[in-house]
Amino acid sequence: MTAIPEIVDPDFYEAHESSFADMIERLFQQFESQLSLTTIVSVVRDAREQLRGSPLAALPELTERLAIERLRTLSEMSIARNEIATL
Repeated sequence: MTAIPEIVDPDFYEAHESSFADMIERLFQQFESQLSLTTIVSVVRDAREQLRGSPLAALPELTERLAIERLRTLSEMSIARNEIATL
């Protein structure tokens, strides 16, 4: 069994931050017509914070999955509000 290093390799940290920026860009492209960039960034940050204890290698994928679910819910709520407002 391989031990998990106590110190995160700086290259791994940079790759994670890069994937975080790429994730926000992908999600913005997907949800830009329904949600603001500020909302998307906030949801992704919250998801990442709540998954803080997860294995580092899995963190980007888990964060994106959780953020997508939350953004879909927010998007659906926004659409429903707009439909009610037009009645």
